[in-house]
Amino acid sequence: IITERQRILMDAKAIMPVAFVSFDSRWGAAVCAQTQQSKNPTIWLTGWAPEPRDVYWQNLAIPFVSLSIRKLVIGVSVFALIFFYMIPIAFVQSLANLDGLEKVAPFLRPVIE
Repeated sequence: IITERQRILMDAKAIMPVAFVSFDSRWGAAVCAQTQQSKNPTIWLTGWAPEPRDVYWQNLAIPFVSLSIRKLVIGVSVFALIFFYMIPIAFVQSLANLDGLEKVAPFLRPVIE
């Protein structure tokens, strides 16, 4: 244990800004998970621990600000994709209706009738 601890302390990439804490009672764990631990809410984020097999350990070193920026970029991207995808779909759907197609392309009236 001592040699492993020394190896981790010497390697800067091995130190991550996260921790898993265990409690002796459920009450203590519940109080800790539901209270704010610092004046700045982005410094200490508490929550219930996931199953160890569900943790993607490489992602633990990602800073909170970077996670927030990633969530914002993904949200904007999803909005843009949905918005700009729905406009062509709505246009094609309006053409799929025979009355709408007749209004857009009056030269197709004999074919539609």
